[in-house]
Amino acid sequence: MNWLQYVRLITLSVSVLCGIIVLSLASHLTSLSIKYFEVYYNFAVLSIAVGGLTMLTVPVMILIDFLRTGALTSMVLVELVWLSILWVLWIAAAALTADQTGDAFSSCDFVYPILNQVCNETRAIEAFAFLAWIDLMAYTIVLLVVALVNGTRGAPMWTTSLKERPSIVPRTTAAPAPQMGMTPQTQPSMPLVGYPAQHAPGAAQPGYAPVPTGSPATGYSTTAAAPSSHGAYPQV
Repeated sequence: MNWLQYVRLITLSVSVLCGIIVLSLASHLTSLSIKYFEVYYNFAVLSIAVGGLTMLTVPVMILIDFLRTGALTSMVLVELVWLSILWVLWIAAAALTADQTGDAFSSCDFVYPILNQVCNETRAIEAFAFLAWIDLMAYTIVLLVVALVNGTRGAPMWTTSLKERPSIVPRTTAAPAPQMGMTPQTQPSMPLVGYPAQHAPGAAQPGYAPVPTGSPATGYSTTAAAPSSHGAYPQV
């Protein structure tokens, strides 16, 4: 169990306890008021309804969550909606009790013991109604914040129970991109285009054999002579 499951169990248990106490006190107060004053108080009737509703529904939610995983009553969204309705009813019961009895029972110091008993029970109903309201409202706020945080981190938990989803999902960070090795950029070596070597006009080019000349019939070949740079003169 994570910490939020413990908070949930404690919160719901406290609300059930408050529901039982308020239901018992409001029922007894109603019986006394009808017996001695032949009237009943509206705040007592509302307290009976809210206490009974809490006592009937919340233990069922706890029991089903222990027996089954993923039940409808254990979904976070269902819990948020239903518990929000309950704490609104609890604050309504507490406010109505304080409004209707604030002036009459400002101090429980009456001559008749029955009036003192009614005053004390009324104060107890008001106190436990406020306690149940604060208890349920605080839990719903915490649960809503956790659900919103998980939703922003890519792990929505609205349709799951607290047993299926951890309280707060750790933040996921993207892995850093692998750094490419910095290699020196070298320019590709280009072959140098040179000028052809200058040779004498009659010299043979390197790498090439002189072209033989002659008559194919005789089979003899002569090498072409380089042209003379001097003019031909008749012999004297």
